[in-house]
Amino acid sequence: MANNDGTRAALNVVKVFMSIFLSIIFYMLVVIAIMKAGKFSYDFMYQIFGDVSVQEAPGTDLEFEVNDENESLMSVASRLEYSKLIVNKYSFFIRAKLDSSGISGAYIKTGTFELNTSMNYADILSVITDKSTEGDEVK
Repeated sequence: MANNDGTRAALNVVKVFMSIFLSIIFYMLVVIAIMKAGKFSYDFMYQIFGDVSVQEAPGTDLEFEVNDENESLMSVASRLEYSKLIVNKYSFFIRAKLDSSGISGAYIKTGTFELNTSMNYADILSVITDKSTEGDEVK
């Protein structure tokens, strides 16, 4: 009977230790997840509001075409990302939407544009959009 009491006491100690250990692991994972989410949020917001480009100056000149006057902004952003002219199509899309929220709005121009991998979002938007003429409103 004494052997059973000792075994039960040892099992209770192990059970308490494992419970504490698993709680510590769980809270460490929660803290790591919060830190990663915070870093992702900061990086994404910096891409939207900061001065971000794919490469340092002088960069590489690339031609970029917008042929379809009904092409959506997300489609243009996807092609810009694929061409390695922007860092992230979603942050570019949001930046374009925020920039075009003025009274007259911004319009995507059709044509061939000379863009550089060192251009930031504002520079690219100033080249491919036109706020002074009627055209294809940023969609």
